[in-house]
Amino acid sequence: MRVVLCGTYGDLRSFRRILKQLRQDYGQGNVFPNDEHLKRSSPCIRAHHGRERETPETIALRSELMKAYFDHIDHAQLVVIVNEKKGREYYGIGTTIELGYALAGHKRIAFTRRPRNSNIRSLMLSDKRNIGLLEQSKRSGTRRGYPSGARTI
Repeated sequence: MRVVLCGTYGDLRSFRRILKQLRQDYGQGNVFPNDEHLKRSSPCIRAHHGRERETPETIALRSELMKAYFDHIDHAQLVVIVNEKKGREYYGIGTTIELGYALAGHKRIAFTRRPRNSNIRSLMLSDKRNIGLLEQSKRSGTRRGYPSGARTI
């Protein structure tokens, strides 16, 4: 199963933790983003979430990286949305765009926490059958994704 993980890089530590678990569950080569994509994203992360400024180069690079995300979403069987940042529900603009793209492509979607945001919930009504919640195993603390560990919301 091909899986794409979408979420803010502003909480990269949490993002990487979930990415690691998905790679264990589905296989290193079946989960995007890969290490090369994250490495290439570094200038954009620093410009958007750090103390550096956006430049025409980081904007162009971000466009290229977003196209890669869209390509991987096109071929994914599951799109996991990290909809939290520092313990609170959060949707960055990039994540929201990726979520809309995945919904338009009728992809299966799992959220890391139950969405409460009314705009996101209204988007979810478009295809309830393909939207679930990535559940956390009570015993191991690991997350499991669609189809076995997700509940339809």
